[in-house]
Amino acid sequence: MQKNYVEEHIEEYLKKTFAQIYPTASNTTLVSLVLKRINSQLNFDPFFSEEFCKDEPAKAPIDNYLNNFVSNYLSPSLKSLSDPFLIKDMDKAVERIAKALIEDENICIYGDYDVDGITSTSFLVSFLREIKNLMKAGGNDNTIFYKLPDRIKDGYGLGIEPINEIYDFINQKGGKPLSLLITVDLGITNVREVSYANSKNIDVIICDHHEIPVKMQASKNNDKLLSEEETCFEEILPDAYAILNPKRKGDRFPFKLLPGVGIAFNLGIALRKRLVINGLINTRPDEVRAVLNLKDYLDIVCLGIIADIVPMYGDNRTLTYYGLKKINGSPRPGIKELKRICGLHFDNVNESDVAWKIAPKINASGRVSDPSIAVELLTQKDPEDVYRLAQELEAANRKRQALEDICFNEAISQINEKNLKEDGAPILILNGQSWHPGVIGIVSSKLVDYLQKPVLLLTGYKDSVYIGSARSCGNIDIYAFLKNYESFFAKFGGHKMACGLTIKKGQSFDGFMSCISKNAVRIPEPDVNLNPDYLNNSTPEGSKILDYDEEIDLNAVVKKDLTGLIKLMSPHGPLNEQPRFLIRDITLLNINKREFKNKNANSKKNGLFNCYFTLNIEGSSCNNNIKPKAFLFNKSKAFMSTFGKVMEGRSGKSGEYETTGSIFGDYDKDSDYKNKIPVNGIIFEFFNGYIKILNFI
Repeated sequence: MQKNYVEEHIEEYLKKTFAQIYPTASNTTLVSLVLKRINSQLNFDPFFSEEFCKDEPAKAPIDNYLNNFVSNYLSPSLKSLSDPFLIKDMDKAVERIAKALIEDENICIYGDYDVDGITSTSFLVSFLREIKNLMKAGGNDNTIFYKLPDRIKDGYGLGIEPINEIYDFINQKGGKPLSLLITVDLGITNVREVSYANSKNIDVIICDHHEIPVKMQASKNNDKLLSEEETCFEEILPDAYAILNPKRKGDRFPFKLLPGVGIAFNLGIALRKRLVINGLINTRPDEVRAVLNLKDYLDIVCLGIIADIVPMYGDNRTLTYYGLKKINGSPRPGIKELKRICGLHFDNVNESDVAWKIAPKINASGRVSDPSIAVELLTQKDPEDVYRLAQELEAANRKRQALEDICFNEAISQINEKNLKEDGAPILILNGQSWHPGVIGIVSSKLVDYLQKPVLLLTGYKDSVYIGSARSCGNIDIYAFLKNYESFFAKFGGHKMACGLTIKKGQSFDGFMSCISKNAVRIPEPDVNLNPDYLNNSTPEGSKILDYDEEIDLNAVVKKDLTGLIKLMSPHGPLNEQPRFLIRDITLLNINKREFKNKNANSKKNGLFNCYFTLNIEGSSCNNNIKPKAFLFNKSKAFMSTFGKVMEGRSGKSGEYETTGSIFGDYDKDSDYKNKIPVNGIIFEFFNGYIKILNFI
């Protein structure tokens, strides 16, 4: 299918739709913003590429597909969710779980220790216990167990020791042994561990969304070199009873990008449907929807989707859209308490609030404490228990912040002492003997923001090995880069933007460090575009690529059409990013430096890293009464070398600033120039009614 046809069809559909929604507005900008995102989603989507892009399909089917895709983007509907029974092995999984529930078998949910794994576990535990109560007419639910691994002791994935622990724990309670293990957000690589579970007569159902390991199939004719099209890869799969992963070869489920909690939720949809059809739930048909309504679980589901940073379109966006409605309406007690301790007292929680306020508290339990605290919080109903568990999460999060500050401060000190900021090495590698493994990934991300280059942090926290966490930026594939040195690693895995590894101390570590410093292929400079498919605007001089969608004037900022569309486009996330705009020739007014609250005292060692700025904006060619409120964070190296120096000033006089970078317009330094800075332009996005300044031009 020709790309132009797809774009033209979508554009025409959007024009007609927006003419009805915004009849008085010029909808060129509105159409452009949505068109760019839908195009990027379709270009990325494996199902669309497979079904419509290889050959020339009939126009009627593709027109219908595109109309439904755009319609669901503009107005998400749960009816548009894909059929869960299209996931390979779903029938087998549902039948096996139903049998276990009917026969009172002991079932254990085994989930990862991150937010996706915690929410997946919480959903299945709550849902299966509710089903058990309905099936047994108020009977007990003490056959549903769960376990999450310890980050430091067990590491990622299904382990033999944790299998033994849960098996022995259930045996000590008496009765039937463990006979069904359901993994969520992990398991697809655990061939040895699943085989071990089978040896103990435990059936394993895997719900995982991660990439499936493959090996190249040998050619029947060893003398013939296979072309790229002829090359075949064989999946390396555990011998599980059922494996639910839409990325499996031959899987017909159209949306391939669900996180673990999304796959668990689809298992819930399929199980509920099968139990109702078979009459296995002991309640009147007209009561089933009320007592077993899966929409009630979407507050849990959307936490995992947002926190796992999966593409925010299709089924992911639909589930998140309704999950946020649930969070803002009548969330479960644990989430209600999380909202309270996060200061979210109003019913306008959005995906950003979840990502930056709620999810970190849940994640802290798996990073530096016990992830079961978060599962208990999300599954408990007793107000006193909920309050106590939320306080434990808050304490874990404060501990995480303190450990993160220590790691970050020591990393910054290493960078300054060794003059590594401008080092030409392809990747920045730092190691500390006592950094907590649970925070090195977060600190790596912060350093990437600051240095705009890939970062690998290694910690010698454990006696015999270094644990490493790497993060990348732009279009740099850090996984492919580090895979060149895989022979040095005891464990290695990840994807383009992030990966983890383990290196034995001694010769392996020394060899890796020596090899990467002497023989490393240089990584190309990062592209400043976060999404080059649609963020491809240039300055008039064409000398610099700028990261924005549309150029507007200050008058457009206060128009309801634009802000209404941005709300309509939410929830935002990867491949459905918050729109970014450019405004030229403005003045920054009423600038105030503010410090973050509840930060560890050690953070203040890094000065500007612990603050942000509030201000107003005035345009040169618009109504002078329009002075929108704005704010500015200071994460990037570019900020530190320009605006940070401006705010500190050389004169030391309050309210007076001296320009130090080319982003600022010329002015007479001898004039009365109090708290007022002209700039050539800003790139920004909207955030809770404010302008969030992202960069200067």
